[in-house]
Amino acid sequence: MSRSHAASLVFALCATQGALCRAGPAADEAALVERDWRMQDGIGTPRNPSTYAAAIEKTLRRGDALLGDLHASGIALRDEAAQCEALRGEWQKLQAERGAETPRPQDADQAKWENLWRRVHELRRRIVLLNPLANTGPVLFVKQVPSVFSHQLTQYYGACAKPGGGVFVLDKPGESMAVRELTAWQLFPGSYQHPELSYDAKRVLFAFCPTPTPPPNRTTHLDRFYHIYEMNADGTGLRQLTSGPFDDFSPRYLPNGKILFLSTRRGGFHRCGAGPCPVYTLALMNADGSDPHPISYHETHEWDPAVLNDGRVIYTRWDYVDRNAVHYQQLWTVRPDGTDPRAFYGNNTLHPVGVWEARAVPGSTRIMATAAAHHAMTAGSIILLDTAKGVDYLEPITRLTPDALFPESEARVSNGRGGYWHAPAGVREKLPVPPEQARWPGHCYRSPWPLSEKYFLAAYSFQALIGEPNANPPNMFGLYLVDAFGNKELLYRDPDICSLWPVPLRPRVAPPILPSGSEATDKAEGTYFVQDVWASFPPVPQGSVKRLRIVQVLPKTTPHINNPSVGLANASPGKQVLGTVPVEDDGSAYFRAPAGIALAFQALDERGMAVQVMRSISYLQPGETAACVGCHEPRSAPPLERRAAKALLRPPSVIEPGPDGSKPLSYPILVQPVLDKHCVSCHNKDKPEGKVILTGEPQGHYTASYNALAQRVSFAAWGRPGGNCEPLAKPDYFGARGSPATKTFTEAHYKVKLSPAEWERVVTWMDANALFYGTFDPADQARQLRGERIAGPKLE
Repeated sequence: MSRSHAASLVFALCATQGALCRAGPAADEAALVERDWRMQDGIGTPRNPSTYAAAIEKTLRRGDALLGDLHASGIALRDEAAQCEALRGEWQKLQAERGAETPRPQDADQAKWENLWRRVHELRRRIVLLNPLANTGPVLFVKQVPSVFSHQLTQYYGACAKPGGGVFVLDKPGESMAVRELTAWQLFPGSYQHPELSYDAKRVLFAFCPTPTPPPNRTTHLDRFYHIYEMNADGTGLRQLTSGPFDDFSPRYLPNGKILFLSTRRGGFHRCGAGPCPVYTLALMNADGSDPHPISYHETHEWDPAVLNDGRVIYTRWDYVDRNAVHYQQLWTVRPDGTDPRAFYGNNTLHPVGVWEARAVPGSTRIMATAAAHHAMTAGSIILLDTAKGVDYLEPITRLTPDALFPESEARVSNGRGGYWHAPAGVREKLPVPPEQARWPGHCYRSPWPLSEKYFLAAYSFQALIGEPNANPPNMFGLYLVDAFGNKELLYRDPDICSLWPVPLRPRVAPPILPSGSEATDKAEGTYFVQDVWASFPPVPQGSVKRLRIVQVLPKTTPHINNPSVGLANASPGKQVLGTVPVEDDGSAYFRAPAGIALAFQALDERGMAVQVMRSISYLQPGETAACVGCHEPRSAPPLERRAAKALLRPPSVIEPGPDGSKPLSYPILVQPVLDKHCVSCHNKDKPEGKVILTGEPQGHYTASYNALAQRVSFAAWGRPGGNCEPLAKPDYFGARGSPATKTFTEAHYKVKLSPAEWERVVTWMDANALFYGTFDPADQARQLRGERIAGPKLE
């Protein structure tokens, strides 16, 4: 059967369901639920086709697991357990009869099997809904049509939004599919996202974008934006909180009364594809919408903030500084005021591709989230994360929905430690295509709302996720009650449009209010304290680090990949070197640094070359003191023994500026003078020794010397041939210590002898990823190519 015919059957089912939904309270919702069971089991459908006998056995097995878990929790459903045993006896009897009888027409006993199958499912649904955790009360949710372009970035731009939907309440989940719309007739046609309920359940936040007509693509309506609205939980008192030429979405109530959200207000664009794709990061505003401002200075996108049980905020950060652009969309935490951003899970992980929609599990330290793809909208498989088991790879992950693979990575992929991971036995055999082709496998889940570690609300789609550049079907997702044993029961499905982001409409305990992580100050700076730079992973030799280089990572100010490029490194961020600070002989460092900008650190040896580089960023809020154990320290290791760090016995160091031409970075000013003095006499057009020209004459986008030397530098770049030591940054791999070009500037190369200042210029350039320009501005780049000075980016 063709994919198109299979899809038509799915849509036909949804249309039938829709007719029942529209029929009103008297509709036969039992028939709607039964059709959902058929889709789940593959009865009469092309999706994962099965027989009644096999479906009964599977449903009974999952029901037994559920009953066992409820019994262990003190919930003894004895009557239901007895009914399960009786139904299993009927199944065994039918199985025996079928095996003993003379062959007969295939459908001769279908009526018996169908009747038993239906009763088994009815009992299983009753058991699911008898679970006390299923008694959520009314459920708040949003209806939405997926965007015109399926990608993690574009799904949240107003320019990509399709009209349709609203904010709804399902009043009696599991009993009735009647819903009421809170936003009916209050706003123009448009798109809705991310409902958020206040802790006292009296107010609702959501994002809305007016969309009178659907955009034909993602570039024709760049004047459309999502903004944040608030209303009472009954739909009254609607008011708009944000405005302006920004996308504002994913609002979250904070325990202190303020509102956290995501916004494009910081400015800048993503680096690795076509655009324009403005960057959105964490932002904060007062409860009345006043003073909206960014609190994250990360150089590219962030997603799905949520408040943890301890008061911190968890969110997804796209962290691809000098490494692969696809895989590093994993979980970070930060305090609600923007201080202390830290990796939580997966920043050195290639599989799953990324983790989104993280939520704290009630009464637990574990996190529930969606393992999803980069090149598609958020959807995939629901996971439970336990960072006590590790902070990378698959060990911390429990698959709550193992029937759905991790999209874009659930095939033969690197496990990050020299081996490969394959879809496990039992899953691999059920792949609709060979594993190496399973980029968008099968059905998918999203929007989990944890009720416990094993039970949750979620949106579920029978239809497969579609990746870029196409749009996903408008009616993929319905709302379900799901558990870790494979059971899921339909609560609501609209035949015409997706139902997403279910939230129980009831009060919940607010997490603690964390004090601010910064002190009031009128200075745009803070301080960093590093306890021991040798407490690193991978390890660096003890005593090898003498200084830290402070590098500013520049936001991309122009749309589209390499438009313009700043160096040979593909899709590279811009950089400029702020300077260096000392490391004490006990490995400690304590220094001042500017706040409000993205910073990366490099651990330098006695000759000023980077032993290890940071392929991520940090940032400070004004007045913040940030601290860490070491450089890339293993975060699951016990803390170091407390001791008096020598760096704390003195005032914080002030950054000592780097060489001329490093801020803003300018290869013609930083490196070319060294070449002119020591190299050009033998490497020019008239005398190209070794066919190498090291003059400063323009050659394409760069100069002749840059094109010759940069190829011999070990720089990090997305997709660079020969490997990029993914996912971990190895010591001595990047920069001057790992580059063949370093020998060009030593006595081993025709007795070349550089002064200490000249040496610092060359190694600073190589360690700064061998970039040429210190700006994305085309006019300023033209000036830099001519050897002129530019003002460069501001520091705050």
